[in-house]
Amino acid sequence: MKIIALYSKVFYDNYQSTLQSLISILENRGYNVAIYSDFYSLIKDFITTAKDVIVFNSIEEIKNDVECLFSIGGDGTLLDTVSIVKDSRVPVLGINFGRMGFLSMVKKEFIESALFAFFHGEYELEQRSLLKIECDTEPFVGNDYALNEICFSRHEAYSLITPKVWVNETYLNRYWADGLIIATPTGSTAYSLACGGPILHPSTNSFVITPMASHNLSACSIVIPDDSVIKVLVECRENEFCMNVDSFSRHFNSGTMFTISKNSFNFNLIRIKEENFFKTIREKLNWGLDVRN
Repeated sequence: MKIIALYSKVFYDNYQSTLQSLISILENRGYNVAIYSDFYSLIKDFITTAKDVIVFNSIEEIKNDVECLFSIGGDGTLLDTVSIVKDSRVPVLGINFGRMGFLSMVKKEFIESALFAFFHGEYELEQRSLLKIECDTEPFVGNDYALNEICFSRHEAYSLITPKVWVNETYLNRYWADGLIIATPTGSTAYSLACGGPILHPSTNSFVITPMASHNLSACSIVIPDDSVIKVLVECRENEFCMNVDSFSRHFNSGTMFTISKNSFNFNLIRIKEENFFKTIREKLNWGLDVRN
C-alpha cells in the first residue's frame, strides 16, 4: 500500500479547491491518503475522496507504508512536522500556502507540475541538520531538537538576559542582550538573519550564534563547526527567561545551564529539482531588483 501523508495546522475557504485537487491527483496516481487527525477534523466536511482516508495521530502508525509527508501551509507548518516525523526519516515536501516559503518551496499554483516531478523522481532529498538541546536540571520530554533555531530571550519587556557561552569547553562570551539565537544553516534565513546574522547554505556543516539587540556593541554573529558542543548558562535579573525550540516555547529559571549539539539524525526535506537555494533567496529576499539588471 502506497501512502502520502498530509499535515497542516489550519484550513481556510480558499484552500478548498487546491486541497481537493491535490487529493484527487494523489488518488488517481494510486496513492492512499493519510491525514493528520487534527487537520482531518478541519477539512472532512469540505473534501471528497474516492478511497477511505487513513487518519493518523503518530507517524508510527503508518511509517512502514508512507512514502512522503506533504506539509501544507507556510514554513511554521513545516517546522511542526519535525516533531511528527521525528527519527522515522520520512521525507517532507513543503507546499507553500503561506507567505515567505524558504522551506515550503512549492507554490500552491504550481502543485500539479511539482507532483509530476515528484512522481517521476525529479527531486533531491536534502538532509537538513538538527540542533539537540539538553538541560542540566530538567529533562526534556519531546521537543528537544530544532530544524531552525534554539532561542533564549527575556521574559519581561524591559529586562536583559546575560547568557554565558562556551564552545567545546572554551569560554566564548557573556552577552548582554534581548536574547541569543543558535541556528542551523536552515535557520540562518530565519530569526538569525533578522538579527543581522549571515546566510548559510543548507549543506554548510556549521551553526551560527547570533545575539539579539546586543548591548555589547561589538558583539556580532559567529559561525562555528557543527560538531561543536555549545554550553549556555542563562542568567537574568528577572526570575525567568523564555527558551524557544523552533515553535515550541518554555520558561526556565535564571541560572539554568543548557548543552546544545548536532542531533543524531537529520530531517529529510524534498526539493523539486527546478528549485534551488540560490533561486529561493533571490526571490524571497528580492535580490537583483535593480534597474541595472
